[in-house]
Amino acid sequence: MNDLFNSVMILALYYGVWGFICILFVAVLQRGFFYNYFKVRTSFGKLVMVKIRSPLRDYFVRGEVIEGFLVYKIRRGFRDYDTIRLNIPQNGMVFYKSMSVAWCDVDDEKHAICQTDYTVVSGYDAIKNNNLHTRALMKPTIASGQEKLLMFLVIVAILVGLVACYLAYMSYANASALKIELPGMLKNLAGTVTGGKTI
Repeated sequence: MNDLFNSVMILALYYGVWGFICILFVAVLQRGFFYNYFKVRTSFGKLVMVKIRSPLRDYFVRGEVIEGFLVYKIRRGFRDYDTIRLNIPQNGMVFYKSMSVAWCDVDDEKHAICQTDYTVVSGYDAIKNNNLHTRALMKPTIASGQEKLLMFLVIVAILVGLVACYLAYMSYANASALKIELPGMLKNLAGTVTGGKTI
């Protein structure tokens, strides 16, 4: 019984270490997104995810809305944080929902909140645009004058070849008929020349 308990504990420790390594690997790959998302998700609406758009890369921090301001901290160095306070516009849409948490986009160069105004996409019909695109891809191409001339010459050559084949067949048929009638004609001709006597 003691050996079974030890083997179960070793197996559980083995899986726990592998799970921790996988979570750590994902956290390193996502550059802090996993930890911040976990904190915002477990805050139940008290915190928001802030996506900071910089010229080189986007990074994520957690922020909080305090008295009409978006407050978040950014790291400037090791254990060196700056607290940023940005005014939230009253008439603008700045928050949106994604992955079951509230998000806000911030421009790092201008130190301003990006508005999420989705009215610019109204009137866009994806099905009509796709149909027009398909029709443009499938439309027949207009042949140039040189291509038309080449096609005309090919058709004329095919017709001349067919006429030549027909004439060759007709001449062969006439020659075959002549070949069949020629011995009889020569026999009659020879009989006529000798005065009706066959040789």
